[in-house]
Amino acid sequence: MKLSLNWLRDYVTIGVSPEKLAHKLTMAGLEVEKITAVDGDVVFELEITPNRPDCLNMLGLAREVSAILNVSRKIPKIKSLKLFLPACGIKILDKKGCLRYSGTLIRNVQVGETPAWIKKRITALGMRSINNVVDITNFCLMETGQPLHAFDYDKLEGGKIFVRRAREGEAVTAIDGVEYGLDPAILVIADARRPVAIAGVMGGKDTEVMATTKNILLESAYFDPVLIRRASRALGVSSESSYRFERGVDYETVKSGADRAIGLILDSAGGSLAGRADEETGTMEWSKKQAITVTKDGVNDFLGAALTTA
Repeated sequence: MKLSLNWLRDYVTIGVSPEKLAHKLTMAGLEVEKITAVDGDVVFELEITPNRPDCLNMLGLAREVSAILNVSRKIPKIKSLKLFLPACGIKILDKKGCLRYSGTLIRNVQVGETPAWIKKRITALGMRSINNVVDITNFCLMETGQPLHAFDYDKLEGGKIFVRRAREGEAVTAIDGVEYGLDPAILVIADARRPVAIAGVMGGKDTEVMATTKNILLESAYFDPVLIRRASRALGVSSESSYRFERGVDYETVKSGADRAIGLILDSAGGSLAGRADEETGTMEWSKKQAITVTKDGVNDFLGAALTTA
């Protein structure tokens, strides 16, 4: 995981040197393996253990730094979105493979140059700038930890999305230009006729957002980590999205991550909200909100410590 120091400063005040911050992060279990100067920025390369997927994003790391340095943090404001009716059909056919799928239709966008501040943030982490819509999905992935994908809605046959297993003999050409043969062990995103993305791994070239795109469908979902890991290994392809999905993303960020991207897209590319379809399978109890009571005595008993609330 790469951490941009300039980007981190958007959320938390850092009053120590990069070297001292790196030492504190390492001592807190987020090992800093390398520090590099990149165009006026400082980029840390961290080794994040598999049990800390919450730290695979800028906001998660900002939370850790605020605790380590005992300083407050700022959370980016998410544009308030009015409730609106679905304008596209979403059908989860594999209910164990996908717990939730949200598709938001935005019409009449202007795909073009990416705002300089967003481009600067993602390129510092080694990501290539493509266009405002795609760059915003990558920005929000790195900021919130929620993988997102934008489809050219007009290239989706039938105007619908089906989350299902691949069928024997199916294939998809991904945005990396490679055609991947699929099998029923692999979860795909399909339109009415064919797969248009390898779920949680990579989008398809046939429906990618380009300069001529006018209407987009923004995907935000929660996929089964085991399925994504197996698909990534079987196909020999890994992405920033699969890296996070196979470790488990925050179920609640499916909506908040999408809303963050929608606000930025409306600001940068214009357009208007046409509708959102949000389907949940409810197949796992932990996906429901639960209240957890934590007491000082309980924490001290567990840790063998003598912490106080003062």
